[in-house]
Amino acid sequence: MAKTLVAAALVLVSAFALGEEKAASQRLAPPPAAQLYQIDLVPGSDTGKIISRDLPTLKGTVYVFHVYPAGTLTSVRKSTVKQISKLTPAAVAAANPTAIKPIGDLAMQGPKSAASGGGPRNMGRARAAVSAANAGTAARTGGPN
Repeated sequence: MAKTLVAAALVLVSAFALGEEKAASQRLAPPPAAQLYQIDLVPGSDTGKIISRDLPTLKGTVYVFHVYPAGTLTSVRKSTVKQISKLTPAAVAAANPTAIKPIGDLAMQGPKSAASGGGPRNMGRARAAVSAANAGTAARTGGPN
């Protein structure tokens, strides 16, 4: 029994050591250069171009690829694609997002500043409108029951 436990421990230690050696060699290797592809779209079907992380694959009547930089799996119809080209290293460097651009108020969130006319005043109007609508419904149906 003791010999089996020692043998099992020896196997685990050697497997761990080999795994660490492999992980260390992977950490030292430089990351591969990013290869991006540009998908030009036919005018009229959509606008412009799409940047892809990988070579788009034709599956049936659609091209399937990962959008750059988000990595979302996306597809476009073959009929909307004008051409697919590999980007040059200079174009890849230009496509890398370097600065985050702040966006303004989103429509679904409403304005955040009082100067823009939003805020509690509009919320009060919304509550009053809902109350009026509910009161009309209660009068027509004979009560809240």
